[in-house]
Amino acid sequence: MSDEILTPQPDPTVETSRLDRIEARLAALEDRIAGAGAALPPPRETEPAAAAAGPADASPIVGPAVLGQLNDFVRNNPVLTLIGVIVVLVVLSHLFD
Repeated sequence: MSDEILTPQPDPTVETSRLDRIEARLAALEDRIAGAGAALPPPRETEPAAAAAGPADASPIVGPAVLGQLNDFVRNNPVLTLIGVIVVLVVLSHLFD
C-alpha cells in the first residue's frame, strides 16, 4: 500500500469552516480599509492653481511637478537613487579636486 492511503485525510468540513472564517476576516478588513479611505478628505488640486498664478513661459525649471516626480522616483527606486547619488558625488569630487 502507498503512503497516501495510510495517512489520515483531513476532514473537509473543518477546512471549509476555516476558509469561511478567513473569508469573513478578509471581508471585515476590506470594509475597514474602505471606511478609512472614505474618511480621508478629497485630494487638493494644486496643478490648476499653479498654472493660473503666472504665465507658462515664466515657470521655473525645477517646479513642484518636477520635484513631485523626483520624489516618486526616489520612493519607488531606492537602489537606483543610491547609485545616482554616488555617481553625482564622484563627478563632483573630480570637478572640484
